[in-house]
Amino acid sequence: MGVKLFTFLGTTDYNETEYFFGDESSTKSYKSRFTQEAIVKTLEIPELEVIVFTTEEAYQENWIPKDKGLKSKLENANVKCKNIMIPQGKTNEEIWQIFNLVYENIEENDEIYVDITHSLRSIPVVFMSVLNHAKITKGCHIKRILYGAYEEKEEDNRSPIFDLILFDKITDWSFGVDQLISTGESEKFCSAAEETLKPLKSQTQGKDELVSLTEKCAKKIKEFYTDLKLAQGKPIQKNGVELKNLLDEIKELNKDERLEIKPFYDILEKIENQVDFFEENNLVENILGCAKLCVKFGMYQQAYTFLLENIINYICLEAGLDWNKLKDRESVANVIRLKNLAVRKEKNYEKGQESGDKETSDKETELQNLKDKLGFITEDIAKYYDKLGQYRNTLNHAGFRENPLSKKKVLDEINSFISEFEKLFLEKEILEEGEKEHVL
Repeated sequence: MGVKLFTFLGTTDYNETEYFFGDESSTKSYKSRFTQEAIVKTLEIPELEVIVFTTEEAYQENWIPKDKGLKSKLENANVKCKNIMIPQGKTNEEIWQIFNLVYENIEENDEIYVDITHSLRSIPVVFMSVLNHAKITKGCHIKRILYGAYEEKEEDNRSPIFDLILFDKITDWSFGVDQLISTGESEKFCSAAEETLKPLKSQTQGKDELVSLTEKCAKKIKEFYTDLKLAQGKPIQKNGVELKNLLDEIKELNKDERLEIKPFYDILEKIENQVDFFEENNLVENILGCAKLCVKFGMYQQAYTFLLENIINYICLEAGLDWNKLKDRESVANVIRLKNLAVRKEKNYEKGQESGDKETSDKETELQNLKDKLGFITEDIAKYYDKLGQYRNTLNHAGFRENPLSKKKVLDEINSFISEFEKLFLEKEILEEGEKEHVL
């Protein structure tokens, strides 16, 4: 791991100017022909190594000349530096050579500063491609992307150095959101969001409401998708609604579409599309939406778990029981199991039958006590719960059961289970609502 400044040097006879940082990250300024020298002198980065890429012509014109060249300037400043010769990048083969030469000079976990002031033609594009590749393969960290804007010099011959790191962060956000919306994995997105928002928050001293709200939203995104990954039904109900509300607030606050942060909010719209089904006090449909998201992300175990528990949610709500109470949830599950037992033994659901099995007898007593409240549990509902439970258990017990269901069956049937859930529990509600409106 090292700290490196990667920079390119051209053939131009550069004019001297006094460089300073336009973002006020350094109060110092330095007069030089070379942005590289000014960066080294003003930032004073400990143990920095400067790696300068040049063509043969640039090497002769601006690197090697004694006193006038960049090499002597850096050596006089006691900065470790080296030159790497590169082709001009006029063909695909030369572009690949540049790619490999840059990549070979990046080590594991390097902290990299980039100066693109004097890079020509395709070099900035090639260089950013190398860095994005190295961030994944070598774990390097891009600290700053610097550009010395000589063309923007002021009347007193002072030229600003701009930091373009924000555009690299947008790339990280994009990679992160792609991973998030395709797999439900939030870590990369939230980490990129935190790194991107940090300088914006610093610039506004934490007083920018939109930036603060976006930071809060990023944390809520992590909570929500972690709940989804761990199949946490109770907190996801709360966090899903809160996330949707936060996204709505951001949209309302960002009506003017501030240019410096607009790309981030385009990305947030993608996330909004995944949680727009959430509504206050709509537990059953909210959890069903979570099950569908899990299928989209390939989280089949979580999808089966959400669906099975959502049957209990529905029955508790219909019967006036407390879906938050373990005792009520267990009572409903026991009644459903007894209903299935009665069907299998061709027993009469209303009467029950003596059994020498104490556990079964206890369940039958429980059934009689809850008969009025749970009489709406049909044979179809009971069978559906039983079948769904078998699929869920195949996954939860890691296949360590007698005659476990095949992987293909578990993967193929989940959408059928979702459709059947909607038919058993939601279409009935829609019909009932329609009948009420007709009566009114």
